[in-house]
Amino acid sequence: MTSRIYAGHETALRAWDGGDGRALMVHCSLGHSGAWKGVAGHLAATHASRGFDLPGHGRSGPWDGQGVYQDVVCAQIRGMIADWQAPVDLIGHSFGATACLRVACTSPELVRRLVLIEPVFFTAAYRADPAFEAEQMAKGSEVYDSFRAKDYRSAARAFLRDWGGGQPFDAMSPVQQDQFVEQMKLVEAVYVTNNGDPDGMLGDGLVARLPMPVLLIDGAESPEGSHRIVQALDDLIPDSRLVTIPDAAHMVPITHADAVGPLVAEFLA
Repeated sequence: MTSRIYAGHETALRAWDGGDGRALMVHCSLGHSGAWKGVAGHLAATHASRGFDLPGHGRSGPWDGQGVYQDVVCAQIRGMIADWQAPVDLIGHSFGATACLRVACTSPELVRRLVLIEPVFFTAAYRADPAFEAEQMAKGSEVYDSFRAKDYRSAARAFLRDWGGGQPFDAMSPVQQDQFVEQMKLVEAVYVTNNGDPDGMLGDGLVARLPMPVLLIDGAESPEGSHRIVQALDDLIPDSRLVTIPDAAHMVPITHADAVGPLVAEFLA
């Protein structure tokens, strides 16, 4: 791995050799760029792949807490593309996918093709079905109730139950638990964009005018909100394809890399 400064943050970078294509991958909250190893292996015949650790993740430096977290990540993505060669194929998972979508909407000249794996852009689902939003608001969220109480340990336990890779919080080592508890502050920081409309992506019709082909992927066993988000985006995006991976949940690019990788490789080729 190497390290550079992007958007004022020390950023750990990872690369996988491959063909002449260029794929930039953006991981999920609580993850790191190494999570893309399985998918990158399937792209090697046609693409060199790069990933980076988000601020406060992996080997990158901490987030400085200034401004909006997603703003920083989008600036990092734009900087990396400028240092490589635009346009690139942009691949994101969960929060990483929300940042990739925003870059594609606001700087479409930087993106040749876009892959969104379970983007947690809840606003898309809520605007498609206000009754679903009302239902979710009435139900409440243990994660966000814990945020309001500044109880990040309870937030981590609930978040990993719904959005993790299957290992319960209480089965983790104390070191892992402490790491996730600290990183929950970053999950809290993305609430404003996951549940907002940065740059008017929906309100100003940017999603509905995306010019590049888009592949949407979700897992069949993921939370209902995930399915509703990708369906709402599929309905809006002019040139999109939605694929659901059987027996997979939210961490599908890691747990089912051998299903996701060939699918992405075919789409990018």
